[in-house]
Amino acid sequence: MNQVQIESQPAATVGRDNQPLSRATQLAAYNAAFIELGLRFRWDEAMYEWLCGIECEKERVARYIEEHHTHLLKAYDAAFLSQLIFDKKNEYLRAVGHLN
Repeated sequence: MNQVQIESQPAATVGRDNQPLSRATQLAAYNAAFIELGLRFRWDEAMYEWLCGIECEKERVARYIEEHHTHLLKAYDAAFLSQLIFDKKNEYLRAVGHLN
């Protein structure tokens, strides 16, 4: 992998041990956040892999909502929902010991 490829890869969420969290761990955290918030969507590995092409986690969530759950945007701002989901995801990761 050359330097350009390394720099263009999305930044990974870093865990307690200062190592990037696996995609499986992050996917589980997002799905736990969706459940806790009462949202009726779940990401599978293929969807998460596609979304990981979007570097910013909050933009990732907003894009998903804008493309797959536009009805939510009648009541909520995409940035608000993204922040809410992002915060719940990180709460989950802290609760299971992956984040400080």
